[in-house]
Amino acid sequence: MKFICQASLLRQEIELANSFSSSKNSLSILSNVLLEAGGDILTVKATDQNIGFSSQINISVIVPGATTVFCEKFSQLLKNIPDEEILVEEKEGNLTIEPADESGSFRISIRTIEASKFPSLNSIDDSLYFSITQRDYFDMIDKTSFAVASDDSRHFLTGVYMEKKNGNLVMVATDGKRMAYVSRHFEQEIPDFPASIITVKFLSLLKSIGSGEGLFSIGVKEGYIFARIGNRTIYSSLIQGTYAAYEKVIPHNLENTCVMKKEDVEKAISLISILVENKSKRIFLDLTENKVTFSGENTEFGESHQEIPASYSGPDVRISFNCMLLVSPIKKINSDYIKIMFTKPSSAMVFTSDPEKDYLFVLMPMQMPNS
Repeated sequence: MKFICQASLLRQEIELANSFSSSKNSLSILSNVLLEAGGDILTVKATDQNIGFSSQINISVIVPGATTVFCEKFSQLLKNIPDEEILVEEKEGNLTIEPADESGSFRISIRTIEASKFPSLNSIDDSLYFSITQRDYFDMIDKTSFAVASDDSRHFLTGVYMEKKNGNLVMVATDGKRMAYVSRHFEQEIPDFPASIITVKFLSLLKSIGSGEGLFSIGVKEGYIFARIGNRTIYSSLIQGTYAAYEKVIPHNLENTCVMKKEDVEKAISLISILVENKSKRIFLDLTENKVTFSGENTEFGESHQEIPASYSGPDVRISFNCMLLVSPIKKINSDYIKIMFTKPSSAMVFTSDPEKDYLFVLMPMQMPNS
């Protein structure tokens, strides 16, 4: 195998591929990246058996062929060579990289493992793909993925649930204390597909290969999810299990509504959180007519409180939240005003934008001290 290509083009694909390889054991074929050169196209592939990556870039092929190299080291080497045309050649168990202009300013040699040992990547029929906008889908990822569980004992909650419902694309994440929910309508038609629990790693990698602009294609088949953006295709195994009945978690017919300016809420939380007790992270919201007072427990450092105006006419109540769990949903609401809806200060509460859009967050309050 022998070809010429721009160093920066190869570097970019190998850096991405490194996130999909096992990366630690140089003797394992799963730590290697596959390079296939032919027809003036270089195909780059990587997998750890649970996730996979494939991309194609234009090159000038001199001798077609295929080989594999340790992905992590190959990526590090490419980061440290000039961005110029390079000559890449596999010969006698080594891959050499040097300037294409024969200047001899550098020469690198890295050992290879034959391509025949590299496992086949999973694939999906083209008919199972459907196209949607990157910007909207990536926004759905941002609004949900932070709320997944970190406890592997409830493995099915460590991923983001996705399904088609009433013509919309729905994504949900919960760890049992909080739940993020988005139901979004796309201009593009969404076909029926199996409901899926997607790993956060896949969703993060998907964002890393996309630009956030234009369309991309996504497809689901039994046990796997696939995505194509430009010249790149990635896939991941899905999390197995039965997801929580999320619709039952969303409270309805809530009696009380409080609307506040998002900027005011963020500033109040930022101030109060400085002095909250490190272990409980407890913050209080006292709701009275047309105002909300934020405060923290009296700690060894002191205490603080801040009042902000609000549209509220319900009974006077005190609500206690974990400060860290409260910050995330507030930031994810894209609106000048946020709305909290509840029936009792001890029951699940809904956070959403005002006016309401397609995103809501359900958060359980903390039990009040001595209750």
